[in-house]
Amino acid sequence: MERLFISDAHLFPEHLEHPGRERLLSFLKGLALSRSPGELWILGDLFDFWFEYASVMPAGHLKCLCSIRELSDRGWRVSFLPGNHDCWAGRHFQQATGASVYPEGQHEIDAEGTRVLLAHGDGLGPGDLGYKLLKPVLRSSICRFMFRMLHPDLGTRLARKFSDTSRRILRRDLDTVPKGLVQWAEKRMDEGFGIIITGHTHLDTVIRSEKGIYVSLGDWLTRFTYCRLADGSGEPELLEYSPSDGEKGGEDEDV
Repeated sequence: MERLFISDAHLFPEHLEHPGRERLLSFLKGLALSRSPGELWILGDLFDFWFEYASVMPAGHLKCLCSIRELSDRGWRVSFLPGNHDCWAGRHFQQATGASVYPEGQHEIDAEGTRVLLAHGDGLGPGDLGYKLLKPVLRSSICRFMFRMLHPDLGTRLARKFSDTSRRILRRDLDTVPKGLVQWAEKRMDEGFGIIITGHTHLDTVIRSEKGIYVSLGDWLTRFTYCRLADGSGEPELLEYSPSDGEKGGEDEDV
């Protein structure tokens, strides 16, 4: 069975221009139409902002939700580990897409005996103390309750303003994965994980060592990359998707 991993699309509502939306939709359609069902893991920040009120969820993402639902209906197992921009995803997202949501932040899977650890990547490793202190507050039930008291239009406007600030920070031109995140991955390898896959940095790279393999997924804003892990290979591939690849069933080029 083939496992695919993506992260950091940061989708805006569909009336707003987005550099990667159509490419991502093409990628999802190609999977649904041209490949045998496998697993698709979305490692956070699929949306630039997502919040679920009791009877309301963010508008403007119908195409993406329908594309993921089509995958589920065709036998794909779709799983979502929310990131720092969509950490409040839950029941509405599950019902709309048929995907499983894992809000714990980290998740382990087995790939033919190899322990694989998945995470979005925010707040991991040494450093970034301010965010680490803020993270549990933002994800707490109290914060969710207070935000739910706001009118959806006001809440969305505030969240989008915060997201703009976060995006400016994340769009720094990175050459390497932050040292703290690499140290975190190495410690997980010492615990027996053979492959670590994260998003968050928007940098697409594979780091191999004697301990194991660390994959940073890149994004769907500028890099359009995803990771493929096929049964029997034991080796993750980091690939770049282009629109024409959808016509070929998602076959693409190594990064």
